[in-house]
Amino acid sequence: MPHRTLSRRSLLGVSLGGVGGALLGLSGCGASSGSASAGTDHLSLWYWKGALSDKLLATAERAVPGVPGLRVKGAQIPDGDIDSKVRTSLAARAYVPDLTVVNSDNLATFFPDEDEFLDLRTLGAQSVRDQYLDWKWKSCFTPSGRMIGFPLDAGPTALYYRRDLFAKAGLPAEPQEVAEATSTWEKFLAAGLTLRAKAPGKPYLVSNIGNVFQQVLLQSTKQFVDADNRFIGDQAHVRRAWDLSVEILRQGLSARISDGTPDYNAAMSGGRVTTMTTAVWAINGLKEAAAKTSGTWRLTTMPDGPANYGGSYVTLTRYCRDPEGAFAFLKWLLSPANQLKSYQEMALFPTTPAAYADSAMHAPDAFFGGQRPIDVFGPAAQKAPVVYFSPYEETANTPFFQELTNVEMLGKNPDRAWRDAVDTAETTLSRLGVS
Repeated sequence: MPHRTLSRRSLLGVSLGGVGGALLGLSGCGASSGSASAGTDHLSLWYWKGALSDKLLATAERAVPGVPGLRVKGAQIPDGDIDSKVRTSLAARAYVPDLTVVNSDNLATFFPDEDEFLDLRTLGAQSVRDQYLDWKWKSCFTPSGRMIGFPLDAGPTALYYRRDLFAKAGLPAEPQEVAEATSTWEKFLAAGLTLRAKAPGKPYLVSNIGNVFQQVLLQSTKQFVDADNRFIGDQAHVRRAWDLSVEILRQGLSARISDGTPDYNAAMSGGRVTTMTTAVWAINGLKEAAAKTSGTWRLTTMPDGPANYGGSYVTLTRYCRDPEGAFAFLKWLLSPANQLKSYQEMALFPTTPAAYADSAMHAPDAFFGGQRPIDVFGPAAQKAPVVYFSPYEETANTPFFQELTNVEMLGKNPDRAWRDAVDTAETTLSRLGVS
């Protein structure tokens, strides 16, 4: 999977000031001397493996089509290291990439230092605005209105479910029927009770409750810190996600296993878990974990509607030696035609709706019984909410995921865990200036 899981990593630093101190308060004059591409005949691009099309990057390294004399050379940086490496280079004003890929859950952490990145509106971004998903485009902007990200891929979500087990439990089994029968999280839980009681082997509804907590939150336009820099993690939208997750556990519907582990693979392959609520990029992982279940899975709308989970952006740093050329490269690399190629090659889901109509995205998938995934993920991508993520999001939400794990794996009292999560988040955030 080309995407990190939200809220599972520690924050790499809220502002560049934490890395470079007063250096970043100085003027950007002569900034081009800090570029990693200084003295070369190409622009530099940092990305992690799987974030961009290898074939398109190979073309750009030779020559960017339609931009005479422009070459862009990619450098792969380990996924977990790229953000800190960008911060370090910016703080030192040396070896800064001209362009860099930023994961969806991390773009906001650069907002406090937004001036370190170019405002893409000044390079003509509005001229291609209509080609991209509305919510994705809006998420490229800082609270002050500067556009520092450009839409790369998206992570629309769906309900993955075992059609055979739903049918054997006497539940509706076809995608549209299941969408109606599980149209809310409460109905989803009720279906889980029927599956546990009547399906062969008494399977669980979900692998763990952290996934449900996450997806319910992503359906909300608000998260843990609002645009006024106030902590809102103790409000109803977070408590609802918490209570739903805890109720799934209380009803015995969670297998209590961590995703990506051998136990998880065995559970998915052996029919011990009947659903997943996650993004499009999970398809390949499921196919690997549960290859022998091919043909039994289906896709439908997630309870309470779609959300977005994952995806990325490309930024231009203020040290970029050729902003106009770099933006021309972006328009080419992330055009509808090339996003389609990236989907075919790398399974990067396009942020350009025009690509959804192409026949290449309408191929039936045998793993899903001949169903066409685009029929579910296309509408989901277009209906995802515009979510505000603050620079402090991971600092704020980490205690909640940790405490939910304590509830699920260690048996901690849910109400005590909730209070501890709120208290820890508030204390930590207050030290960072969040009210």
